[in-house]
Parts: sequence; structure tokens; C-alpha cells
Amino acid sequence: MFSPIQAFSVLMMPSASETQSAGFWLEKGNELCNCGQGEEAMKAYDHALGIDGTLIDAWNNKGLVLASLERFPEALQCFEEVLKLAPAHKQALSNKGMVLAQQKKYTEALGCFEAAIAADPYFSGAWYNSALALQCLGRKKEAAAAMKTAETLEGGRGGCCRR
Repeated sequence: MFSPIQAFSVLMMPSASETQSAGFWLEKGNELCNCGQGEEAMKAYDHALGIDGTLIDAWNNKGLVLASLERFPEALQCFEEVLKLAPAHKQALSNKGMVLAQQKKYTEALGCFEAAIAADPYFSGAWYNSALALQCLGRKKEAAAAMKTAETLEGGRGGCCRR
């Protein structure tokens, strides 16, 4: 007979077939990332990508972890992999723009934000990020207009999505 703790841990143990699933490793990477274990999360994403190299969310999330570790060239490579698979992937476009902006490549970043907006004109995060890039480029009127659009799109959701 199992104790309640033993029974719980048995229920939480993945089967052998689950651990061979790219989706399992993607979720494991997400859990690790959410717990602040970036390096371990990247290992899980790499494992997922070893099983299925077309797993867009694993590429994108790995890029986010790399960006948070300021490993910008590697992060950009991950976002490029997403964009090879899905050229209009709005999150990858915006995330790539954020990495470029962190490197003070504001013109290139703005191009990414504009592409994300073209993919989804209602993506408030891309409008917000576009406003920041425009501000850094000294284009204050355009920045104000983009910020107003971001705020309008965000509406009553309690603040802009800063992605």
C-alpha cells in the first residue's frame, strides 16, 4: 500500500512513452523556466527539439531564455528558426525585435515590430515595443501615436503587454 505522498509521486511519474514525446519536454522546459531554472529549461527545450526540430514553441521559448541570460546571438538564432518555419509568427517577430532593441539596433528592431503588427494589427505588445523603438530613434510623434494605439488595443486589460 502506498502512502499518500508515494501515491502522488507515482501518479506524477511520466511513462516511458511520454518522455519520448517532444511535447512532454516542451512542457518540462516551460515548468523549469517558470521556476527560474533557465539553464535546465534550455536542456529540456533542446531535448524536445532533438525529437521534433519543427516545434515552434520550443524554439521561441528557448530564445526567450537565452535573451534573459543576455546570450543575444543565440537567442536571435532561435527566433530565426521559428521564422523559417512560420515567417509571420508574431511573438517570434516581437521577441527578435526586443533582442535587437536590447543591442541598441533600433531600426532593425522596429522592422521586426512592424512585421509583427502586419501579422496581427491587434497585437498591442508589438505596438508598445514599436513605440519604444521609435522613441529611441527620436521619432517622438510616431512613438506617441504607436503608444496610443497600444493603449487603445489593450483597453480594459490592465496595461500593455510588454513583450
